[in-house]
Amino acid sequence: MRFSIITPAYDIAKWLPETIESVVSQQGDFSIEYILVINDSHDTTLAIAQNYKKKLESGEYAVQCSSVSMQIIEAGKPEGMYVAINQGFAKATGEIFAWIAGDDLYKPGAFQTMAQVFEIRPDIMWLKGLTSTIDESGKETGAGTCYTYRRDWLQWGAYGMEAYHVAQDSVFWRAELWHKAGPFPTYFKSSGDYWLWPHMATYAPLWSINAPTSSFRKRDGQDSRIHAVRLLEQKKQARGKRPLGAWIPRLFFWPYFHSSKKIQCALEALYPFLFPFYPRPYLELENGTVVEKNMNTFYVH
Repeated sequence: MRFSIITPAYDIAKWLPETIESVVSQQGDFSIEYILVINDSHDTTLAIAQNYKKKLESGEYAVQCSSVSMQIIEAGKPEGMYVAINQGFAKATGEIFAWIAGDDLYKPGAFQTMAQVFEIRPDIMWLKGLTSTIDESGKETGAGTCYTYRRDWLQWGAYGMEAYHVAQDSVFWRAELWHKAGPFPTYFKSSGDYWLWPHMATYAPLWSINAPTSSFRKRDGQDSRIHAVRLLEQKKQARGKRPLGAWIPRLFFWPYFHSSKKIQCALEALYPFLFPFYPRPYLELENGTVVEKNMNTFYVH
């Protein structure tokens, strides 16, 4: 199995080495095609990527999977992250696609877990693991949670607005799904993943696996922090007009997120009774074996 991983990189030299290491150090029976799309930066972003590419090609960096190749696309003037990601996936030749920002990290063993699931479950087109959070220094500040994602709510754009998010850095999908759902519209500067998930859900449900996959770095200067208004506007633009049924997740999650812990626990217990006709399957790794289970509510406790 071959992974194609894209990293859009612009003025990210401070954290880029950790991100690259988290990709090229993955261990398992698979190969990695790593494509970095680097816009004209004011720091050493390009030099860092070139140094890793040189080490990989010379054999100085000892890879721990079948093979690792690195391609650097010098994209020139910045036109936005999603333009860069489109450029990367246009060159990708792998079976499994994903992208990771130049300051986030993959957990050790993440690719092996994904490869194992995609190998034994050909019906699964896209898969999400656990995303933890880290601070600027890399210290973990929050553990990941395994959620279930209803296909209709994904299509309506409920996750990330009314309900919890689909954390992008822990999502992997088959190349054929990208070719059906992508590429990103070039006008997106924020929330491109929020546009992508409903389009992917048109073709296949999203599965979750309760396994550590990635770390999202919270830091100053992030787009979601400095362009919060644009973020919200582009989310609304991405999901467009919705059916009346889209009010259902809002009616459930608004009181949930604005209640005490006691009331939240009560709503969690009520969830399967309020939505009895919607299955809540997810995957676990037990002694190296992928096992399908069913959630008691909308997340694994």
